[in-house]
Amino acid sequence: MWGEWWNRFVASDPALRRLRTAVRVSCSVALTLLVLLPVLPLLGQSPSNALIGAVVAIQSSVAVNDTTQRQRLVTTLLMPIPATASLAVATVSQPLPALKVALFLVVIFVATYIRRFGARYFALGFVGFFGYFFAMFLRPTLEQIPAMALSAVCGALAACLLRFVLLRDDPQGVLERGRRTMRAHVHSLLHAVRELAENPNSVRHRRALQTHSVRLNETALMLEGVLEQLPGLDERRRALLRQRLLEVELAAENLLTPLTRSFDDPENNGAVPALAPLLDVLRTDPAEFRSVSRRVAEDFERQGSVELAMTVRRLGSAMTELAQATSELGEDGAEEVDEEPPPARQQETDQQERVDQDTGLRRPEVRVAAQATCAAALAIVGGQFVSPNRWYWAVITAFVVFISVNSRGELLVRAWQRTAGTVFGVLAGILVASQVTGHPVTELVLVLCCLFLAFYFLGYSYSALTFFVTTTLGILYGILGTFSASVLGTRLVETAVGAAAGVLAAVLVLPTSTRTVVSARSREFLLTLRDLLRRAGDETAHQGTVTAFHEDARELDGKLQQLRTSARPLTGALFRSRGSRLQRELIVGTGCAYYVRNLAVLLEHTVEMTDEDTRHRLAEALWALAACAEALTDEGDRPFGETSRALRPCLESLHDIAEALPTGPTSLHRTINLLDRIGQTLHDLAHEFGRVPRRESGTTAAG
Repeated sequence: MWGEWWNRFVASDPALRRLRTAVRVSCSVALTLLVLLPVLPLLGQSPSNALIGAVVAIQSSVAVNDTTQRQRLVTTLLMPIPATASLAVATVSQPLPALKVALFLVVIFVATYIRRFGARYFALGFVGFFGYFFAMFLRPTLEQIPAMALSAVCGALAACLLRFVLLRDDPQGVLERGRRTMRAHVHSLLHAVRELAENPNSVRHRRALQTHSVRLNETALMLEGVLEQLPGLDERRRALLRQRLLEVELAAENLLTPLTRSFDDPENNGAVPALAPLLDVLRTDPAEFRSVSRRVAEDFERQGSVELAMTVRRLGSAMTELAQATSELGEDGAEEVDEEPPPARQQETDQQERVDQDTGLRRPEVRVAAQATCAAALAIVGGQFVSPNRWYWAVITAFVVFISVNSRGELLVRAWQRTAGTVFGVLAGILVASQVTGHPVTELVLVLCCLFLAFYFLGYSYSALTFFVTTTLGILYGILGTFSASVLGTRLVETAVGAAAGVLAAVLVLPTSTRTVVSARSREFLLTLRDLLRRAGDETAHQGTVTAFHEDARELDGKLQQLRTSARPLTGALFRSRGSRLQRELIVGTGCAYYVRNLAVLLEHTVEMTDEDTRHRLAEALWALAACAEALTDEGDRPFGETSRALRPCLESLHDIAEALPTGPTSLHRTINLLDRIGQTLHDLAHEFGRVPRRESGTTAAG
């Protein structure tokens, strides 16, 4: 029982990144306060100035996400500069309310706009905004600015110490935690299979199984992204680890087909008992994966489940090889060097060029900056009616709801989550602060605990993050001697005003509908699929081998993940009907990406083992599939029906070659089957897009 819960915990936090971030945040804040609280009184300054150091420590731990270790270190050391500058500007303008408000709007626009220059400027703009915000919260004088600058430097140094020395992300540790996360995800996936086996007609359990499969893919994709940021790994080692992660993911996903097929067979009673030995495989030591899985596979073979036995063997081998690749990293020792990020692929460059062609308000960063500034202006007006002294709480809500959102739907969800989290956070803040006010040690401990929990849920539940931040504010008001239930009540109303201002700005100012974003993401997915297939076809025909297909497949997974994220507001409770078009599109797109991942593992071996004529036919099929994918976008110059008809003879000729082979199923047979499946998913998407009549939707691409 405890083992199952532990696996769920590990699976919910890939490589324990959220846990480590929360520890870094809380410890860096604790270290900052430990230094500043005794020092500031000695300098004749208020201990409340330490709050700026805590804010910089938090933002340095969370917002700094540059590509390399050296870049992250430089950005962290730069964080006190924009924080101090905005503090000084806000303090100087304090006697002139109109100027203070106008400058705040300028800071918001600049902080949002400069994100276009990269991750470093995102972090610097973010901390600059919070510097101005907390200047209005603390109302400092010019004499306090040097002490606040010192606090900001202490916060940045504390974050550096925690992130780059005490809790450093060493490659061995990250990959070892990532391997355990993958095993936990496979374990959770098999538990979901068992629950479906016990309730084969349950739509809820089938949906849960699909969710676990999606999370496995997202975790593998995230871990591969982590590989790009680890110091001391050469490209050969990165490629090997990426391949091992992909093989584990596919081995686990490929278990689903024979297992779920057996559930649908009323005469098969061995499916549920088969899960027990599979779960036992995952509980063994990594060194024993291959031998234990072989014994389990032999048992399945004796029972007649040949397909299941083969898949279990693949899973055991994949898990073993991933463990070996991870341990070899530690044995060889990674040289602590920072590598420059790999050069951008041509597709990414072309996409950036298309973005750079947009001018003025058509540029995404200008549009978001304009929206955030207008939302802040509306929040200032509305917040003044609620409280002339605390309207800035409305502004911070209007600002932060625009972070990492791309459409009105995403903003509506974010605004609702922030408001809901604030409602419950106010209640908790009143309860907690009323009990601990006047007990400084208890207050500080609770502040650190709330910060830990808030940032543990960062990226997982925005409502939970808001809840714990609001609770922290209630305790801080008690520490500053300004706590009252009415203050937190004002905070709640101001949050609602800021959320409403954000929604109005998103709807009225340069609006971008969720469906427009989903359509754009769908187009990017299909164009990435086109480029992937076209590149594979070119290499197959002209080089006789296929390179970088694993990276291409992961790029496609990334586009699918972006599509899912953009579609989330439209696939919530109101639209979760299985008959909804968007839900069907996501399911078909997920299947297409799954077949491409399998093809990435298989195609290179198939191309190298076949003759020139077969390679040419494979290339023609890949090119024809690429044309089908392009025909589903606005870049296609031929209708989908024409490209689909051109694909059929290509696949039929491959089937003729495969049928003439004297041996049983080979890698060529499996490759052709995957090409068939990709063609079918494109046909299904064409039906959803209205590109083919309904009567053709059941035909196969090869038929």
